[in-house]
Amino acid sequence: MGRLAAIAVVVAATVALGAPAADAKSKPKSKGGSVTQQDIQTCIGANGSSPKEQVPACSKVIASGKVKHPYEGDYYAMRGAALYKLRAFDKALEDYNKAITIRPKPEMYFERALVHMAKQDVEAAKSDLAQVMKLKPAFAPSYFMRGLISYDAGEYAEAVKHFDGAVQRLPAYYQAIYARGVAKKRAGDESGGEKDIKEARGMSARIDAEMEKLGLKL
Repeated sequence: MGRLAAIAVVVAATVALGAPAADAKSKPKSKGGSVTQQDIQTCIGANGSSPKEQVPACSKVIASGKVKHPYEGDYYAMRGAALYKLRAFDKALEDYNKAITIRPKPEMYFERALVHMAKQDVEAAKSDLAQVMKLKPAFAPSYFMRGLISYDAGEYAEAVKHFDGAVQRLPAYYQAIYARGVAKKRAGDESGGEKDIKEARGMSARIDAEMEKLGLKL
């Protein structure tokens, strides 16, 4: 697995992929059909179900035809998230493609970007993150992920710009502050980089170890 792919897997562990939609319209009606409330709860992970358990439950919900259109897209995304966690990236991508075709949401584009990164398709990941920024400009993690892509490519000035975009939208985003500091140092701004890193360390004692997992090593 390449470094960018490993980064995507690490990030996914800290992001709520496939979170159930809040809209009640997305919940299929189980009365009189084969889909039960347990199937629904298992699919969305509300009962502590594992990704391995989520996949067949989501498949059952999708196949039932009882989800009101276009909310079946949410269930494809939930199954895609479970498949991603199982590292079945090709199948996860198929589900996210279907989900976005049915009901495009910024969260789905973000999650699909992680799948593209795991598959080391950098340009596709960039395209999806750009779409997230367009649809949900205040969502800081999209800028952070875009910064990681630039950093991995050795485009440090570009990485600084994206990490700064994350911090501008979420001032307490200490991971982005630290990442911006490392990128600044790589770009030749030693004092600016040290200032950011010091600030991030003051916000989290574990930041160095946390960011080393993402390839941001001093």
